[in-house]
Amino acid sequence: MKIKDLEPVKPDNSDDPRRELFLKLLLENQMRIHAYILALVPNYADADDILQQTSSLMWRKFDDFKPGTNFTSWGIRIAHYEIMGYRKRRNRDKLVFGDDFLEDMIPIVEQENKNTDGKIEALRQCVKKLGMRGRELVKLRYYEGMKAKEMSSRTGLTVAVIYKSLARINGHLLSCIERTIRRIG
Repeated sequence: MKIKDLEPVKPDNSDDPRRELFLKLLLENQMRIHAYILALVPNYADADDILQQTSSLMWRKFDDFKPGTNFTSWGIRIAHYEIMGYRKRRNRDKLVFGDDFLEDMIPIVEQENKNTDGKIEALRQCVKKLGMRGRELVKLRYYEGMKAKEMSSRTGLTVAVIYKSLARINGHLLSCIERTIRRIG
């Protein structure tokens, strides 16, 4: 079969609520599943491949997922089996974790995900407490990934003021997050 003989895949433009739900849940939880994979697969490229395989398998098995249960845990369990398959294929490596170790890691990673969720929520609350200028600098630096020189051009502030402001904002956010977590937990 030649490449020219293949028909292009046409996107499904239907408003499939099941597909929409899956994509929403996957986008909300993909970083946590990826973090679990990276904790057990040291090679970043291999971890990315496993994440892709896991995401594909999650879609194929989405009918087995029960809405209202923990999507991240379900995804981590699927990733776990993908990692075990990866390990079997790569068993010639010198350092390979045993299956028992992988089983023991699941609750630890789930707990870390819960801790991370609390920190993310605290960060959101603390960013809301910043003034307009502080929120704008955070947005430019951390959401848009701008360097200080670009931020200076955009805001009219000097690069030195940008650095000082970000240092002050980072310190304020760290203190606020720590206070918020102590208050909540």
